Amino acid sequence: MVKELNARTPVRQDATHRDERANRYCIPVVLNTFRILDELAKADGLALSELTQKTGVAKSTVFRVLSTLLHLGFVLRRRGRYSVTTRLANLANEQAKSETIRRVALPFMLRLRDQFGETINLGMLRLDKVEYIEVVPSESALRFSEKAGTTVHVHASALGKILLAYADKDYAQSLIGHRTLPTLTRNTIKDPATLIAEIAIARQRGFAVDKGETSSEAFCVAAPILGKDDAVVAALSISGPISRFAPRKDDPVIKKLQSTAHAISRQLTLSIDFTRKRAKQARPPIP
Repeated sequence: MVKELNARTPVRQDATHRDERANRYCIPVVLNTFRILDELAKADGLALSELTQKTGVAKSTVFRVLSTLLHLGFVLRRRGRYSVTTRLANLANEQAKSETIRRVALPFMLRLRDQFGETINLGMLRLDKVEYIEVVPSESALRFSEKAGTTVHVHASALGKILLAYADKDYAQSLIGHRTLPTLTRNTIKDPATLIAEIAIARQRGFAVDKGETSSEAFCVAAPILGKDDAVVAALSISGPISRFAPRKDDPVIKKLQSTAHAISRQLTLSIDFTRKRAKQARPPIP
């Protein structure tokens, strides 16, 4: 015999109880952060006092949250007014984008590894770090390689430097100018002004280097992968032990790395355009 549930009021009470219990696990600073982001998303820039009034959050808390978001690159500050960056809007699409880039780049990475025998890396900016989204390791017994999914500091890696060199200047400045640069080896750049100068040189040359700055025994060269409108979307690098791999700026390996990154950029743009065209064709006609 099936017994029907007719008492609706206890069900509502159970739902209310569940909501109250869930609220106990909410973290106030996280709630405040999203209140602030919600207000910023609705406006074309807000001052600290305006955000305090709109959110009802204490001014000191709003200031600390904004400072953190500024440090992470989710917020920009211009003339005392705060606004969200495109990084926040793109966050939900990061996983899908990285998979598309990885799929397009992998055949090129395999050919590059086979030609030079060193480890080939593909990386993207993730907040204030660079994440390896694909690694094709060298087949040599002595090699340096990271695992896909691990991260490295932007200031101490060739991938990070070239990504910053082609990134929005305000965003790059927010990652460099408002923080202490950790020292990883004796070769790590610790001075923000020195790093900014090196990033400018990397932009001019079209490649960046890591001369034992993350690991004292490794050398790495990176080139940008550009999407539509020449916006940087990822970076490609080749790395190896400094005892056998330390190319100069006119070395064929750098030229090949740059041409490979350019080929990936072109193929990526074609792939995205094709996907969009196919999606558009698949839409049903409007009656």
